[in-house]
Amino acid sequence: MAILKIRLIISSFEKHVSFLKSDIEKSLNKLPIDNKPKYLYDPIRYIINGKGKRLRPILVHLVGHSYSADPEDMMKASMAVELLHNFTLVHDDIMDNDSFRHGKPTVHKKWDEPTAILSGDALFVLSQLLLTGFPEIIHQRFNEVSLNICEGQGMDKEFENDTSISMGQYLIMIGKKTGALLGLCAQLGALLSGLKKEDAHFLFEYGLNLGLAFQIQDDLLEIFGDESSMGKSLGSDISKNKQTALTILARDDNAKRWASFTDNYSKISDYQTYFDKNGIRYKLEESIEHYINKANSALNSAPKSNKDHLQKFTTLILKRKF
Repeated sequence: MAILKIRLIISSFEKHVSFLKSDIEKSLNKLPIDNKPKYLYDPIRYIINGKGKRLRPILVHLVGHSYSADPEDMMKASMAVELLHNFTLVHDDIMDNDSFRHGKPTVHKKWDEPTAILSGDALFVLSQLLLTGFPEIIHQRFNEVSLNICEGQGMDKEFENDTSISMGQYLIMIGKKTGALLGLCAQLGALLSGLKKEDAHFLFEYGLNLGLAFQIQDDLLEIFGDESSMGKSLGSDISKNKQTALTILARDDNAKRWASFTDNYSKISDYQTYFDKNGIRYKLEESIEHYINKANSALNSAPKSNKDHLQKFTTLILKRKF
C-alpha cells in the first residue's frame, strides 16, 4: 500500500509538471513576435516551437508557487529564462557544429550561421524585454548569470583536447554553464515573491547543485541514453574531444589504460563496456546522487515554505532518461 501511495503521489506531480509545461508552451507561442523580417523571425518561431524539456521555466513556477509569487510575474520570468536558455543553445550549436537539437536540424544547419547568430541575439533581447518592470535585483541576477553561462561556454571551448583538465575544473565549468541557470530559476521564483536576496540565496544553491547533478547525468546519458529520446547521436561530445565527467574519471582512474583504449576503439558500445567494466559509470552515478543530496540540503536550509513540489522535482531530475 505504501509503495502504491508513493507512485500515485509521483504520478500526480508528473501530471502537474506536464500541465505547467503545456501552459508555458502556450505562453511562448503567444509571444508578440513580428512576421517581418522573415530572415529573423522565422528561425525564432522554429526555436520556440522546439520540443525542449522546459525544466528551467517549470522550476521558476514551482519555487514561485511555494513562496506565493504572482502567477503573471512567474510566467514572464519563466519565459525569460527559457528564451535565455535557447539563446545559449543556438550559439552553442554553432560553436560545436552540432547538426541536431531535440531531434530537429539546428538553426545554423537549417538556415546558416549568420541567421543563427542573429536569431540567438534576438532571443536574448526578447528575454530582457520580458523582465520589464521587475525589481532591479531580478535584472541584476539575470545578467550576472547570463555572463556566468558565457564564461562556462568559454571554459568548455578552452578545455577541448586538453587532457590536463581536472574534475575540479570541470565542476567549475558546468557550475557556470548549467548550474547557474537552474540556480537563477529557483532564485527568481523566490525573489518574485519579495523574499530578500540573502534568503533567496539558499534557493540559488539548491538550483546550482541540481544543475551539477543534471549536467553530470547528461554526460552519462550521452553514452548510455536512448538515441531517439536524446534527439542526437550518442557519444558526440567524446568524438569532439570534449572533457566530460566520464572521460575525466576514466583518465584519473588509469591514464595509460584509457589512452590505449581511445587509440583502438571508437564504437559507442565499446565505450559503454569500458565505463561499466572499470566502474566509471558507478562512480558517476554516486556523484549525481551526491549533488542531488546537496540540492536537498540547500532546500532544507531555505526559508520555510511549501517545498513538497521542489523535493519531487529533484526526484524527477534523478530518474530522467533524456
